Amino acid sequence: MKIYYNSKIAKATTFLADFVTIMLFGAVFTEVKELSEKTKYHEASHVEQYQTLFGAGLALAVGIMFTCFAFDHYGWWMLALLAIPIFLYYVWYLVEYTVRIFLYKKGKTWKEAHDKAYHEIVFEREAYALEDEYRKPCTERKFASSFSFLKYY
Repeated sequence: MKIYYNSKIAKATTFLADFVTIMLFGAVFTEVKELSEKTKYHEASHVEQYQTLFGAGLALAVGIMFTCFAFDHYGWWMLALLAIPIFLYYVWYLVEYTVRIFLYKKGKTWKEAHDKAYHEIVFEREAYALEDEYRKPCTERKFASSFSFLKYY
């Protein structure tokens, strides 16, 4: 996992929320000079989730491409299939967040709904569940694995 400290990308993307660290496309960007082990484990979970969905998105894109070739439907538009693996994690995250914020909005302020929706996203639930693993001996640590975030539904 590559971590970029004192990142301008982090400052540009986290200005709206109370966050100082963000995972983008498998790399971690942070506004601070150093991250705690707890935060590193949290972000490592997100990197693993991104890589899992990147692989699944790549398999999906290749499947669509071969299906199109089999039925003689192809063209330059097929380059857009490359967006599937790159953005699948973020589309899933955003859709789940959007659904949850409207579910939790009833009778709450937008800030309360945001906080509840953010913490209930399966990616965040798994990352928060695994962020204290650094305290355990190496042989007993749990890590995010392929599609392990699905158990939080």
